[in-house]
Amino acid sequence: MSRALRTGLVLVACWLAAAAARGPDPGASLAGRYARLLVRHRPDLAARWGASVKSSEPFVPLDEAALAAHVRALEALAREAGALPAGASSDTLRDRLAFELAQCAPGGALRRDPFLWLDLVEAAVLAPFAPGTPAGCRQIARATEQLRLVPRALRAGAVLLRGAPEPDPAAFERRLTELEHRLRRELPERTRACKESRRLAEFAEADTLAAASLSDFRHRLTPGP
Repeated sequence: MSRALRTGLVLVACWLAAAAARGPDPGASLAGRYARLLVRHRPDLAARWGASVKSSEPFVPLDEAALAAHVRALEALAREAGALPAGASSDTLRDRLAFELAQCAPGGALRRDPFLWLDLVEAAVLAPFAPGTPAGCRQIARATEQLRLVPRALRAGAVLLRGAPEPDPAAFERRLTELEHRLRRELPERTRACKESRRLAEFAEADTLAAASLSDFRHRLTPGP
C-alpha cells in the first residue's frame, strides 16, 4: 500500500471518528421532526418547502383543539431551534417555524384566509400521488383516507374562520371551481393503474364527498340572503 493511500485512509478514519464523537446532527433531527408535523397538519407547507418523511404520516385536520396542540409543538421546536448555532439550515428552520406560528396566531392566516384552507386540503389529497408516476393500489388506498378527511378539515376551517372578512366572491369561486375540477376529473384519471374494483369504488365515494364538501365550505363562508 502506498504512503499516500495509507495517509488518505488515516484521514478518512479520523474524520469518521470525529463525526461519531460529535453524534447525530441536532439540526437534522429537529428538521425531521418538523417535517413529520408538516406532513400531518400542514401538507401545503410540506409541499411548498419540500418536506418529506420515509413513513407515510396520516393527514390530521386542524380544529381548535388540534391547532392548540400543534402550536405547542411548534413552540417547543422553535425553542430548540433557537439554541442551534447560526447557519443556513438552522436559520431557514427558525424562519419557517416563525412563519407558521404567525399563521397559527389569533390574527393569522389560518383564521383569516379561506384560500389557505383550500390549498391545505388540496395538498393533502395530492400527497400520495408521486409526480409523473402512475398511482398503484396502495397509493389509491392512502389517497382515499386523505379524501375522507377533506369534509372534516373544511368544516374545522370554517369554524376557525368565523369573524374573518368574506373572500372576494369571484376569486373564491374560481379557486373552488379549480379544486373541484381537480377532485372530480384530474384525480380519478390518476387511478387507472389500479385494477382493484373495491379500492376504486372506495376512492370514488371519498372523492365525491370531498368535492361536495366544497359547496358546504362556500355556504359557510359566503351565506346567501
